[in-house]
Amino acid sequence: MKRTICTLVVAMLAAVTISAGTSTGAAPEHRPGFLRDVERILDRMTMADGLPGAQATVLADGRQFTLTSGVGDRGTGRPMPGADGYLRGASNVKPMVSTVILQLAGEGKVALDGPLSAYLPGVVPPTAGDAGRIRVRHLLQHTSGLHNHSESMPEAAEAQPFKHYTRQQLLDAGFSKGPDFPPGEKGKWHYSNTGYILLGLIIEKVTGNPWRDEVTRRVLKPAGMSATYFPAPYEYGLRQPHARGYLQLTRPDGGLATADATEFDPSQADANGDGISTPRDLLRFYTALLGGKLLRPDLLAEMRKYVPTGESPIADLSYGLGLGRMALPCGGEAWGHGGNLDGFQTLTAVTVDGQGRVVTAANVFTNTTFTEANMAGARDQFQALYAALCR
Repeated sequence: MKRTICTLVVAMLAAVTISAGTSTGAAPEHRPGFLRDVERILDRMTMADGLPGAQATVLADGRQFTLTSGVGDRGTGRPMPGADGYLRGASNVKPMVSTVILQLAGEGKVALDGPLSAYLPGVVPPTAGDAGRIRVRHLLQHTSGLHNHSESMPEAAEAQPFKHYTRQQLLDAGFSKGPDFPPGEKGKWHYSNTGYILLGLIIEKVTGNPWRDEVTRRVLKPAGMSATYFPAPYEYGLRQPHARGYLQLTRPDGGLATADATEFDPSQADANGDGISTPRDLLRFYTALLGGKLLRPDLLAEMRKYVPTGESPIADLSYGLGLGRMALPCGGEAWGHGGNLDGFQTLTAVTVDGQGRVVTAANVFTNTTFTEANMAGARDQFQALYAALCR
């Protein structure tokens, strides 16, 4: 949730397991050869990079495969849970919220280039940003200049994992500092969770329903995402099965330590990342979205209008309207999103052919979040995704 490229856990692990997707029952020797590269990188993530567990779920040639390495629970040695294991979806919720906004635009209820002030008058104080100049498009694309509330409260959230936040408290954290730049300024981009809370409010203002209900009705059900849900207030845990999530911390001496971050109050997320899903469901979402099942072609084209982010040191990333674009080292591009919320880090992306058909889709998940002091795990998470998509 806090960043698109997130911040590793130190725990050298020896257990490595490989499993073919249960949907096909394929034995390892019948797996496509490119999965060996994915497997090798997952093993590097859990052994050389020191992550507790790593997992990849790949859709290719009409078959699904899941590969796992390391453990889902350091205390018991239990393996990673596979494609149906629950995880915190975090910022994977953003393209779901964006999909609803674009559907509403298609219905004439939201104007992508309409001012924020037309939908939420008086919500954004003038000291935080100019709501008359901020467009809905800017919120979707992280070009509004609104300060990211997570950057004003990450340490507090981690130190007090069971603290409950109201939506207004999250917004106030974002509004506590002036804008990072004028809305829509050329060449300016900065990830802002604050903007997505406002998009959730726009959905509620326009439809009269909670944004979670609209996402469920308009996205989860049509995409067949039966396992994905939004936790209730004060629901600290996840449904079973799930890996335990670990947070990497930097010790005063500069070394690395880990803390179990599986349970915490979900209120720190809201419409910028409050959702629990599974790798299988995330693949269902992105394949439905990029395959044209959730948006009209013209709206999907709007969603894919991207700008460079200029913020990632480890990947060539651009950003559309709630949807990330990744330049692949083998050529071409992939579309998807990442999600980071203490203890859970996912990357999901799909490639699409010239006729708009999904070719390959992959989700790479690790049950830890990275620190800026050690980005090897983050780099290898991208490498595993590349290996799956560049087959």
